[in-house]
Amino acid sequence: MNKQIIGLLVHNHPGVLLRVTSLFTRRGFNIDSLTVSPAGIEGYSRMTIRMSGDDDQVEQFINQMLKIVDVKTAEVLPEESSVAMELLLVKVSSDSDSKNDIISVTSSYHASLVNIGDHSLTFRASGTPDQIDKLIEQLSGYGIIEMARTGIAALSNGDKCLSDKLDGQE
Repeated sequence: MNKQIIGLLVHNHPGVLLRVTSLFTRRGFNIDSLTVSPAGIEGYSRMTIRMSGDDDQVEQFINQMLKIVDVKTAEVLPEESSVAMELLLVKVSSDSDSKNDIISVTSSYHASLVNIGDHSLTFRASGTPDQIDKLIEQLSGYGIIEMARTGIAALSNGDKCLSDKLDGQE
């Protein structure tokens, strides 16, 4: 099974997130990443979901999601025709011997040093999920104390928008 990204445009009402995530639970699938934010359109939120599944399973999920009253549009955001990014905050154990090595590793990923502790360094990095995974892998050898990932945010390339499908619906 491959990882697929689904973009949703939903009404910004209480309970919508629960109804969407319940669909995954009922079908026995896991959500790898979920982000929700204002969509820039009054009364709407944007959900970006990353899940594992083949094309048929994802298409079935989209069809099921579109049956939820508050879900207005849903579509797969293919990797080759989308921009997908994540944000990572990571705190790494460091001492005077490892500090320069850790900074060298993180700079190759364009990570920014945001805090220096007595025995730790905290960095902020953004990139594709694969880039974030590779950075975490590189830093794990130094000892990751704590980390937080935002989850994936994705948009279609070019002029295409999820909200294009709203024309005539409202």
